[in-house]
Amino acid sequence: MNPSIGVIGGVDGPTAIFVAFRPNLPLLAVGGLLGLAVIVGLLWYIRKKKQHKRRNSHETD
Repeated sequence: MNPSIGVIGGVDGPTAIFVAFRPNLPLLAVGGLLGLAVIVGLLWYIRKKKQHKRRNSHETD
């Protein structure tokens, strides 16, 4: 994978650096699914924690 690097800018303006490459699609898909699984797992954990807290809140009164 050979990236292409381009620099746009001049003396009187901001400089931008662009990097372009062809990603490895299977690796990108696995990374995306793994990230999605982590997010879903965190949301599930937070939801269970809130339900447990709500369920046990009346017992401490």
